[in-house]
Amino acid sequence: MSIAISAVEQLASAINFDRFDDIQSLHAPGVRFHSFRGPNLSDNISVRDWQAELLERYADCTYTEEEVISSGDTAALRTTILGKGYDWRQFSQRALDIIRVDEDGRINLRHLYAMLRDIEIDKPIQAAFSRANEYPGGSESTVAELAEKFCELELSNNSEVADAILDENSVLIDSVYGTAVGSDAIVSLLKTTPVPAFGMSRMQTCIAGVKDAVVEFAVDPRRPRYADWIRVVEDKIVVIERYWMLREIGVNPFVEYSRDRHHRQVIMPK
Repeated sequence: MSIAISAVEQLASAINFDRFDDIQSLHAPGVRFHSFRGPNLSDNISVRDWQAELLERYADCTYTEEEVISSGDTAALRTTILGKGYDWRQFSQRALDIIRVDEDGRINLRHLYAMLRDIEIDKPIQAAFSRANEYPGGSESTVAELAEKFCELELSNNSEVADAILDENSVLIDSVYGTAVGSDAIVSLLKTTPVPAFGMSRMQTCIAGVKDAVVEFAVDPRRPRYADWIRVVEDKIVVIERYWMLREIGVNPFVEYSRDRHHRQVIMPK
Protein backbone atom coordinates (compact mmCIF):
# COMPACT_ATOMS: atom_id res chain seq x y z
CA MET A 1 0.00 0.00 0.00
CA SER A 2 1.34 3.43 -0.95
CA ILE A 3 1.76 6.10 1.72
CA ALA A 4 -0.77 8.28 -0.14
CA ILE A 5 -3.47 5.57 0.03
CA SER A 6 -2.64 4.96 3.69
CA ALA A 7 -3.07 8.68 4.44
CA VAL A 8 -6.43 8.78 2.61
CA GLU A 9 -7.76 5.74 4.48
CA GLN A 10 -6.64 7.12 7.84
CA LEU A 11 -8.23 10.48 7.04
CA ALA A 12 -11.57 8.88 6.11
CA SER A 13 -11.53 6.84 9.32
CA ALA A 14 -10.71 9.90 11.45
CA ILE A 15 -13.57 11.86 9.84
CA ASN A 16 -16.05 9.01 10.33
CA PHE A 17 -15.24 8.74 14.05
CA ASP A 18 -14.76 12.47 14.79
CA ARG A 19 -11.10 12.05 15.78
CA PHE A 20 -10.01 15.66 15.47
CA ASP A 21 -6.54 15.16 16.93
CA ASP A 22 -5.87 12.53 14.26
CA ILE A 23 -7.21 14.83 11.55
CA GLN A 24 -4.76 17.51 12.65
CA SER A 25 -1.78 15.14 12.89
CA LEU A 26 -2.48 13.64 9.44
CA HIS A 27 -2.00 17.11 7.88
CA ALA A 28 1.41 18.77 7.70
CA PRO A 29 1.72 22.08 9.64
CA GLY A 30 1.94 24.03 6.38
CA VAL A 31 -0.77 22.13 4.48
CA ARG A 32 -2.65 23.96 1.73
CA PHE A 33 -6.33 22.99 1.77
CA HIS A 34 -8.96 24.08 -0.76
CA SER A 35 -12.55 22.92 -0.26
CA PHE A 36 -15.84 23.29 -2.09
CA ARG A 37 -17.20 25.18 0.93
CA GLY A 38 -14.12 27.31 1.58
CA PRO A 39 -12.26 29.17 2.87
CA ASN A 40 -8.77 28.27 1.67
CA LEU A 41 -6.57 27.18 4.58
CA SER A 42 -2.81 27.02 5.10
CA ASP A 43 -2.18 25.21 8.39
CA ASN A 44 -3.29 21.98 10.05
CA ILE A 45 -4.92 23.67 13.06
CA SER A 46 -7.27 25.55 10.73
CA VAL A 47 -8.01 22.29 8.90
CA ARG A 48 -8.91 20.65 12.23
CA ASP A 49 -11.28 23.53 13.10
CA TRP A 50 -12.80 23.47 9.60
CA GLN A 51 -13.40 19.73 9.82
CA ALA A 52 -14.98 20.10 13.26
CA GLU A 53 -17.41 22.69 11.91
CA LEU A 54 -18.21 20.52 8.89
CA LEU A 55 -18.98 17.53 11.11
CA GLU A 56 -21.25 19.77 13.18
CA ARG A 57 -23.08 20.86 10.03
CA TYR A 58 -23.11 17.30 8.64
CA ALA A 59 -24.37 15.56 11.78
CA ASP A 60 -23.78 11.79 11.95
CA CYS A 61 -21.38 12.26 9.00
CA THR A 62 -20.29 9.02 7.34
CA TYR A 63 -18.08 8.38 4.31
CA THR A 64 -19.59 5.56 2.23
CA GLU A 65 -18.97 3.92 -1.16
CA GLU A 66 -15.29 4.79 -0.91
CA GLU A 67 -13.05 4.35 -3.96
CA VAL A 68 -9.33 5.18 -3.99
CA ILE A 69 -6.73 5.39 -6.74
CA SER A 70 -3.18 6.67 -6.43
CA SER A 71 -0.04 7.56 -8.33
CA GLY A 72 3.21 8.26 -6.51
CA ASP A 73 2.63 10.77 -3.70
CA THR A 74 -0.92 11.66 -4.82
CA ALA A 75 -4.19 9.83 -4.16
CA ALA A 76 -7.86 10.50 -4.90
CA LEU A 77 -10.76 9.40 -2.72
CA ARG A 78 -14.23 9.33 -4.26
CA THR A 79 -16.92 8.96 -1.65
CA THR A 80 -20.57 9.55 -0.89
CA ILE A 81 -21.00 11.58 2.29
CA LEU A 82 -24.10 10.80 4.34
CA GLY A 83 -25.09 13.44 6.85
CA LYS A 84 -28.02 15.16 8.54
CA GLY A 85 -28.78 18.82 8.01
CA TYR A 86 -29.97 21.49 10.42
CA ASP A 87 -33.44 19.85 10.52
CA TRP A 88 -31.95 16.35 11.07
CA ARG A 89 -33.09 15.10 7.67
CA GLN A 90 -30.53 12.82 6.06
CA PHE A 91 -28.92 13.84 2.79
CA SER A 92 -26.17 12.45 0.56
CA GLN A 93 -23.43 14.34 -1.25
CA ARG A 94 -20.90 12.87 -3.64
CA ALA A 95 -17.38 14.21 -3.04
CA LEU A 96 -13.87 13.85 -4.43
CA ASP A 97 -10.87 14.42 -2.16
CA ILE A 98 -7.48 14.71 -3.90
CA ILE A 99 -4.47 14.73 -1.60
CA ARG A 100 -0.69 14.88 -1.92
CA VAL A 101 1.60 13.69 0.87
CA ASP A 102 5.15 14.56 1.87
CA GLU A 103 7.94 12.06 2.47
CA ASP A 104 6.70 11.53 6.03
CA GLY A 105 3.25 10.53 4.77
CA ARG A 106 1.50 13.69 6.00
CA ILE A 107 -0.93 15.57 3.77
CA ASN A 108 0.64 18.77 2.43
CA LEU A 109 -1.92 19.55 -0.31
CA ARG A 110 -5.63 18.75 -0.35
CA HIS A 111 -8.42 19.63 -2.80
CA LEU A 112 -11.95 18.66 -1.73
CA TYR A 113 -14.52 18.87 -4.55
CA ALA A 114 -18.23 17.99 -4.42
CA MET A 115 -21.49 17.70 -6.29
CA LEU A 116 -24.69 19.32 -5.10
CA ARG A 117 -26.64 17.32 -2.56
CA ASP A 118 -29.13 14.55 -3.30
CA ILE A 119 -28.66 14.29 -7.06
CA GLU A 120 -31.05 11.96 -8.86
CA ILE A 121 -29.68 8.99 -10.81
CA ASP A 122 -32.00 7.93 -13.64
CA LYS A 123 -31.99 4.59 -15.46
CA PRO A 124 -29.42 5.31 -18.24
CA ILE A 125 -26.96 6.64 -15.66
CA GLN A 126 -27.60 3.73 -13.30
CA ALA A 127 -27.04 1.28 -16.16
CA ALA A 128 -23.72 2.94 -17.00
CA PHE A 129 -22.66 2.79 -13.34
CA SER A 130 -23.57 -0.89 -13.17
CA ARG A 131 -21.45 -1.68 -16.23
CA ALA A 132 -18.50 0.24 -14.78
CA ASN A 133 -18.77 -1.40 -11.37
CA GLU A 134 -18.98 -4.90 -12.84
CA TYR A 135 -15.95 -4.41 -15.10
CA PRO A 136 -12.93 -6.12 -13.46
CA GLY A 137 -10.40 -3.70 -14.93
CA GLY A 138 -7.82 -3.74 -17.68
CA SER A 139 -4.61 -1.89 -18.48
CA GLU A 140 -3.55 1.07 -16.36
CA SER A 141 -1.66 2.55 -19.31
CA THR A 142 -4.78 2.37 -21.49
CA VAL A 143 -6.85 4.13 -18.83
CA ALA A 144 -4.15 6.83 -18.54
CA GLU A 145 -4.18 7.30 -22.31
CA LEU A 146 -7.98 7.63 -22.35
CA ALA A 147 -7.78 10.18 -19.52
CA GLU A 148 -5.27 12.28 -21.45
CA LYS A 149 -7.42 12.11 -24.59
CA PHE A 150 -10.41 13.18 -22.52
CA CYS A 151 -8.41 16.23 -21.44
CA GLU A 152 -7.86 16.94 -25.14
CA LEU A 153 -11.62 16.65 -25.66
CA GLU A 154 -12.20 19.05 -22.76
CA LEU A 155 -10.04 21.69 -24.40
CA SER A 156 -11.03 21.16 -28.03
CA ASN A 157 -14.64 19.83 -27.94
CA ASN A 158 -13.66 17.74 -30.99
CA SER A 159 -16.40 15.29 -31.97
CA GLU A 160 -13.91 12.93 -33.60
CA VAL A 161 -11.97 12.64 -30.35
CA ALA A 162 -15.26 12.03 -28.51
CA ASP A 163 -16.26 9.20 -30.86
CA ALA A 164 -12.84 7.56 -30.41
CA ILE A 165 -12.86 7.48 -26.60
CA LEU A 166 -16.52 7.56 -25.48
CA ASP A 167 -18.83 4.56 -25.34
CA GLU A 168 -22.05 4.95 -27.34
CA ASN A 169 -24.00 4.87 -24.05
CA SER A 170 -21.55 6.98 -22.06
CA VAL A 171 -22.87 9.50 -19.52
CA LEU A 172 -21.57 12.74 -18.04
CA ILE A 173 -22.96 13.68 -14.62
CA ASP A 174 -22.67 17.34 -13.68
CA SER A 175 -24.89 18.34 -10.76
CA VAL A 176 -24.48 22.05 -11.60
CA TYR A 177 -24.85 22.28 -15.39
CA GLY A 178 -26.75 19.10 -16.25
CA THR A 179 -26.41 15.49 -17.33
CA ALA A 180 -25.72 14.13 -20.82
CA VAL A 181 -26.08 10.66 -22.34
CA GLY A 182 -24.18 9.73 -25.52
CA SER A 183 -21.10 11.28 -27.11
CA ASP A 184 -22.96 14.01 -29.05
CA ALA A 185 -24.81 15.18 -25.96
CA ILE A 186 -21.62 15.11 -23.90
CA VAL A 187 -19.76 17.27 -26.44
CA SER A 188 -22.70 19.67 -26.51
CA LEU A 189 -22.72 19.93 -22.70
CA LEU A 190 -18.96 20.53 -22.60
CA LYS A 191 -19.34 23.31 -25.17
CA THR A 192 -22.09 25.06 -23.22
CA THR A 193 -20.47 24.77 -19.78
CA PRO A 194 -19.38 28.30 -18.76
CA VAL A 195 -15.66 29.01 -18.70
CA PRO A 196 -13.70 31.85 -17.04
CA ALA A 197 -13.61 35.13 -18.95
CA PHE A 198 -9.81 35.17 -18.87
CA GLY A 199 -7.26 32.38 -19.13
CA MET A 200 -7.46 28.80 -20.32
CA SER A 201 -8.18 25.63 -18.37
CA ARG A 202 -5.24 23.27 -18.00
CA MET A 203 -4.92 19.79 -16.60
CA GLN A 204 -3.27 19.94 -13.18
CA THR A 205 -3.46 16.29 -12.10
CA CYS A 206 -3.95 12.94 -13.81
CA ILE A 207 -4.17 9.73 -11.79
CA ALA A 208 -4.99 6.43 -13.49
CA GLY A 209 -5.88 3.00 -12.16
CA VAL A 210 -6.88 -0.20 -13.94
CA LYS A 211 -10.44 1.00 -14.61
CA ASP A 212 -10.76 4.53 -13.19
CA ALA A 213 -8.94 7.81 -13.61
CA VAL A 214 -9.05 11.30 -12.11
CA VAL A 215 -8.22 14.48 -14.01
CA GLU A 216 -8.12 17.90 -12.37
CA PHE A 217 -8.48 21.24 -14.16
CA ALA A 218 -7.74 24.86 -13.27
CA VAL A 219 -6.91 28.15 -14.94
CA ASP A 220 -4.70 29.16 -12.01
CA PRO A 221 -3.02 26.29 -10.12
CA ARG A 222 -3.66 28.20 -6.89
CA ARG A 223 -7.41 28.17 -7.57
CA PRO A 224 -8.57 24.60 -8.36
CA ARG A 225 -11.79 24.63 -10.36
CA TYR A 226 -13.12 21.12 -11.03
CA ALA A 227 -12.11 17.47 -11.29
CA ASP A 228 -13.53 14.48 -13.17
CA TRP A 229 -13.70 10.87 -12.03
CA ILE A 230 -13.64 8.77 -15.21
CA ARG A 231 -14.83 5.16 -15.38
CA VAL A 232 -13.62 2.92 -18.21
CA VAL A 233 -15.07 -0.31 -19.61
CA GLU A 234 -13.21 -2.25 -22.31
CA ASP A 235 -11.07 0.66 -23.51
CA LYS A 236 -13.96 3.16 -23.68
CA ILE A 237 -15.05 5.85 -21.24
CA VAL A 238 -18.49 4.96 -19.88
CA VAL A 239 -19.03 7.37 -16.95
CA ILE A 240 -17.68 10.87 -16.28
CA GLU A 241 -18.51 12.34 -12.87
CA ARG A 242 -17.81 16.06 -12.56
CA TYR A 243 -16.97 17.52 -9.14
CA TRP A 244 -16.76 21.27 -8.64
CA MET A 245 -15.01 23.62 -6.25
CA LEU A 246 -18.47 25.09 -5.74
CA ARG A 247 -17.47 28.42 -4.19
CA GLU A 248 -14.96 28.98 -7.01
CA ILE A 249 -17.76 29.04 -9.61
CA GLY A 250 -20.14 31.14 -7.52
CA VAL A 251 -22.43 28.33 -6.36
CA ASN A 252 -23.45 28.65 -2.72
CA PRO A 253 -22.63 25.29 -1.07
CA PHE A 254 -24.27 26.27 2.22
CA VAL A 255 -27.78 24.83 2.28
CA GLU A 256 -28.28 25.29 6.02
CA TYR A 257 -31.07 27.80 6.49
CA SER A 258 -30.49 28.41 10.19
CA ARG A 259 -27.35 29.08 12.16
CA ASP A 260 -28.61 26.91 15.00
CA ARG A 261 -29.52 23.27 14.59
CA HIS A 262 -33.06 22.39 15.57
CA HIS A 263 -33.06 20.76 18.98
CA ARG A 264 -34.52 17.31 19.30
CA GLN A 265 -37.39 17.29 21.77
CA VAL A 266 -39.21 14.52 23.54
CA ILE A 267 -42.95 14.81 23.10
CA MET A 268 -44.54 13.85 26.40
CA PRO A 269 -48.05 12.37 26.52
CA LYS A 270 -50.77 14.71 27.76
